[in-house]
Amino acid sequence: PTYLPTTYYNHPHSQLARSYNLDPNTLSDDEVEQVSSSPEGMHVPMSVNGFGLAIPSDQNRLIHHYLANVLPIQYLMADSSIRDFMLQLIQTSSEARDAACVLSALHLQCMSYPNNSVDAVGIFNRVKTILFGRRRTYSEGDAMSGLHIAYSEGDAMAGLHIVSSFLFSGGRGNWEAWLDVACQFVRSLFEDPRFYGPEDAMKNCSESTRFIIKTTMWFDVLASVTTQKVPRFMKTYRELFGGQGAYIGDPATSAPEISMLPVMGCENKIVLAIAETSNLAHWKESQLRRGTLSIPELVHRGAEIEEQYLAPSSPQPLAVPLQPGIYGPQALQHHHAQGPAPRGPSGFTENEIAQRRRLTNAIFRASAKVYLHAVLSGDYPACPEIMNAVTETIDALRRVPADAPSLHRGVVRSVVFGICVSGCLTDDPRQRSFLLQMLELQTRESVGNVGEVKRLMQEVWDRRDSEREPGYYKPVDWRAVMRESNPDLLLLV
Repeated sequence: PTYLPTTYYNHPHSQLARSYNLDPNTLSDDEVEQVSSSPEGMHVPMSVNGFGLAIPSDQNRLIHHYLANVLPIQYLMADSSIRDFMLQLIQTSSEARDAACVLSALHLQCMSYPNNSVDAVGIFNRVKTILFGRRRTYSEGDAMSGLHIAYSEGDAMAGLHIVSSFLFSGGRGNWEAWLDVACQFVRSLFEDPRFYGPEDAMKNCSESTRFIIKTTMWFDVLASVTTQKVPRFMKTYRELFGGQGAYIGDPATSAPEISMLPVMGCENKIVLAIAETSNLAHWKESQLRRGTLSIPELVHRGAEIEEQYLAPSSPQPLAVPLQPGIYGPQALQHHHAQGPAPRGPSGFTENEIAQRRRLTNAIFRASAKVYLHAVLSGDYPACPEIMNAVTETIDALRRVPADAPSLHRGVVRSVVFGICVSGCLTDDPRQRSFLLQMLELQTRESVGNVGEVKRLMQEVWDRRDSEREPGYYKPVDWRAVMRESNPDLLLLV
């Protein structure tokens, strides 16, 4: 088999178990037979609605494998409409198609598929040359004039696919450069004179563009937790999420085109809370370096974040769908046309996907409090506010049904951020054991960054336990530990 270069695939511990994707419960009998015997069984149609690029025959197998086996685990909160526009992007953008092939080839490689002679390195290098080559033609004068690199929607999707490949391989590596491609596209769209601003752009763009915007913003927010930088779209998040909440089960106050729930299972105000906390952490560090930190100001700003953005929404029954539509009105029409109980790419019905989003949303709210109070008080697990927030996070995790393996796996893989920050900030042996057990279940069955998170948590615990002295408690900065063990930052998505 062909292996990707170490600058791309650099996590030797990550394993993709065969049982993770090849679940007979989510495939028809024909699909089970095709996937188990040969990944070449089904052919992707050559075009969508009569237009698009022809998919080369040597990539047909990879695209089929991507749509059938990779897409369902790439975006766990999405429902059935994602498959259509993802295929259309693949057929209209050679960059998006090549990047999907890279992700598919990586998946096949880690599953040790027989006769897998795909030149993944060659495809990856082709995408890299094209996308990063556009940066070389971008002059300093363009930057001074406020111009952006002319990335297309397909380029942005390609960048997100490569970020996903880093996540599949452990979550470390040069994912920031690829995320920047998508960020450049989103920024140019928000500044496009055809739109009045970000909200107008999101309400009037295509369904696939809206998905790219939301996914890019989500990656940007969670990346800020480990990069310790201000999120790139901080001002935009305040404009989009500060005035309306996209509250669960409250369509009167939510705008489906803007809501982050359908993409990442996290309501808008919680997304904003995480972004504001990263911004506050950056402000705190800059004030400390200057010797000008005001503790009352820090506490005041933290209290505002918690009061405005982390108060619980009104409870709703788990069976009630979260949104009248998923990515916007077009998706709503798509669902109605499909008839009752449409299923997502992973085989779940609308109500099951809604339940999954509710569970993840509660975990994100509680763990955002852990993150906030760690910024306010430091990395002290005995701090009452941190203890309470960790307990709230674990209570939310315990509500994930253990007797529904697919649901349990999907929720846990979606809330790695919450498990990581809570795990690094608890000294309770029972809580540590519970969180470790949840991650160990995933390392046996799934792909992703779960193994890296598990190792990070254990390193933080060992460091704190070994340095603890009677009458003296020394904090351990989990992000510093992360950087010590590996210079490549860990993306907690």
